[in-house]
Amino acid sequence: MPIESVRCGDPIYDADGGCQHYKVLEARPIPGGGVVMELECLHNNQCQVIEKSFPEGYLVGRSTRHFL
Repeated sequence: MPIESVRCGDPIYDADGGCQHYKVLEARPIPGGGVVMELECLHNNQCQVIEKSFPEGYLVGRSTRHFL
């Protein structure tokens, strides 16, 4: 699915780059196209919150992983 259709709370994975799984905490459009997201992920069995930007049309998939 394109990044623009992702909503807060959605579990996603990065289909275009490494298949990392995330939970979307916040999504903000970038003027001119694209999205900046605050994401929760697990890294070395620890929960981390990161901010990441994606260009317009970037593809992600719906994740089956569950976050707490």
